[in-house]
Amino acid sequence: MPNIPIFLSSDNNYAPLVATTMTSILSNTNSFIEFYILDCGITSDNVEKILSLSKQFSNFSIEFIKIDYEECFKDFKTSGHWSKATFARLLIPDLKPNINKAIFMDVDIIVTGDIANLYNEDLENYTLGAVWEDFSEQIPEHLTKIRKNMLLNTTHKYFNGGVLLINCTRWRNENISSKLFKIADKYCDKIQMVDQDILNKCFDNNYKMLPKKYNYLTPYFWYEDEHKYLIRHLVGHVRPWQINEDINTDLIPDLKTFWYYAKMTPFYDELTSKAATGIAAQKLLLTARVETICYKEHFKKAHERSNNEHSDIFVQR
Repeated sequence: MPNIPIFLSSDNNYAPLVATTMTSILSNTNSFIEFYILDCGITSDNVEKILSLSKQFSNFSIEFIKIDYEECFKDFKTSGHWSKATFARLLIPDLKPNINKAIFMDVDIIVTGDIANLYNEDLENYTLGAVWEDFSEQIPEHLTKIRKNMLLNTTHKYFNGGVLLINCTRWRNENISSKLFKIADKYCDKIQMVDQDILNKCFDNNYKMLPKKYNYLTPYFWYEDEHKYLIRHLVGHVRPWQINEDINTDLIPDLKTFWYYAKMTPFYDELTSKAATGIAAQKLLLTARVETICYKEHFKKAHERSNNEHSDIFVQR
């Protein structure tokens, strides 16, 4: 069984999520995981906390790779929501020239099954594997603008950049990093979803579409059986770590699952101290309820427009 290289990227604010994502991976696999943390300013204290996971798990190694993001991406457009650390995945294959295949993950992710399933997916002759962000197709005003800005092919299925399976050898041979930087420079005033737009432009109609189970975006989908989804991407305006684990609600998908793994990390007390309770929690839940209603309405209208093969995404809970 080969070692599995997994790259995560974080600044200091998201260090607790790095540990939680790692814990969820290690709890569900017998494979040896080689973690590479693209470090955008994690303090030494938090580094030690992450390293302390070795007291619970023996099937991993970890290397922190410090990158001068401000220098590497000084000309890249960012916003209040996106930091330059989000561009880190564009560098992965060149950072470790000895690695032939690797996984990249955002750190707002929980893995509930064996990550070896993803790693062993056959990329065939593709350089990149990713999951189609099919909910975007149901919100035309969102994706139409991105397609127009980035001059994407109308048949391209826009993918989410939060989970990537990379053939690093092909990436280096095709000089993909250089192509990505040129795209970033050319479209700097048109990019909306930062590195995700850049990757979609580079791999326009030319990537391996992976099964949805490898990047289940919550709370945008309402499937009949969400438990079959191996990788949970905790997106949305309200995230599980913002809400106290004792609050009973179905408005925050995977709330209990997140806290189950967070409890195994040395960041648990820090996370709980920041999680909302009482009136603050109720305000967040109201936001989540409004978001859920809005997206369900989008999906309902889209379903009325089209009865295509992807209509299963409209199944209500």
